[in-house]
This record gives sequence, structure tokens and C-alpha cells, in this order.
Amino acid sequence: MDINLNANKFLFNSNVGDYYVTGDKVIEVTKRTKTKVYLSNGLIVNIKTLSDGHKYLDSKSVVRNKKPYPVINQILRDIEGYLIYLIHIK
Repeated sequence: MDINLNANKFLFNSNVGDYYVTGDKVIEVTKRTKTKVYLSNGLIVNIKTLSDGHKYLDSKSVVRNKKPYPVINQILRDIEGYLIYLIHIK
């Protein structure tokens, strides 16, 4: 099972009310449009389409030491951790 692929699918297929847990916080999908997923922690994930029709997730970046780091990477890692947690408690 590819956990990264499942994390991406989780965001692509999420609906309002879906959630994941990271640390002691519950992050919920508060709004969903065709091109955006709004999360309860204030972050917005953009669903973008390439010219060949493939879709990908994008977000704003945070700058640390003059290097940009997309927030989507951390969101996907948090979802991966939650999915692994769910696998191990079942």
C-alpha cells in the first residue's frame, strides 16, 4: 500500500466534515469547491490541473532560511501519519 498516494486521495476525495488528527489537533474540511479544499486550521489547498489534464495539489509556501517550503508537504505528511495510525489500531 502506498501511503503517500492514499494521503493524496484523501485530500482529492475529501468532503465537508472529513478530518484527520495531527498531534492533539483535529483538522477538518470546512469547505470544498471544485478547485479548493479549506481546512479548519485556516490553510487552503488548491487543486490545479496541468495542460495534459492531470491534477495535483498545491498550497502557499512558508519561507525558512530564504528557502520556500510548500505547506502542502506538511499537510500530506500529517495525513500519512494519521492513516498509519488508523492502520495500526485496527
